[in-house]
Amino acid sequence: MNLYLLRHAEAESGDSDADRRLTHKGEKQTEQLAKFLRKHEVDLDIREIWHSPLVRAVQTAEIFQKELGLDAPLLEAPGLRPEDDPRPMALRLACSRKSVLVVGHNPHFEELASCLLSGNTSPVLVDFKKCGLLHLERAEDPSRARPLAHWILSWYLIPRLL
Repeated sequence: MNLYLLRHAEAESGDSDADRRLTHKGEKQTEQLAKFLRKHEVDLDIREIWHSPLVRAVQTAEIFQKELGLDAPLLEAPGLRPEDDPRPMALRLACSRKSVLVVGHNPHFEELASCLLSGNTSPVLVDFKKCGLLHLERAEDPSRARPLAHWILSWYLIPRLL
């Protein structure tokens, strides 16, 4: 199973966190990431795209899906808001049989990645940049010894490296 964690791109500032939209730069960041993956023929195994209900995450997911021509459905998933506890999502991902792209936010993503890699939400193991894309591969299914499965960090892309 492949897991891709994509933090939303740059968004406008505003009073209503849920309604903040991507800036022009954020839209371009997402397009650039998708174009980089396409140009380098990175084989993405994505069966579903899960995103938070916040506008900037939805927009990032939509742009990424469109730019890569992905057939995977867009699904709003619970437990992906910035302040949500990452452990329920980590368990859901550990038990998933489908390769998934998840689009969300910090601090949730930093804690989620740490939880999957080490079993603990802290210390934070990944400095998740806006429009950063992390690829994890599940090496072993969940077990009594490892209820969140065994994950291997395969690669991590951030906008300034593209």
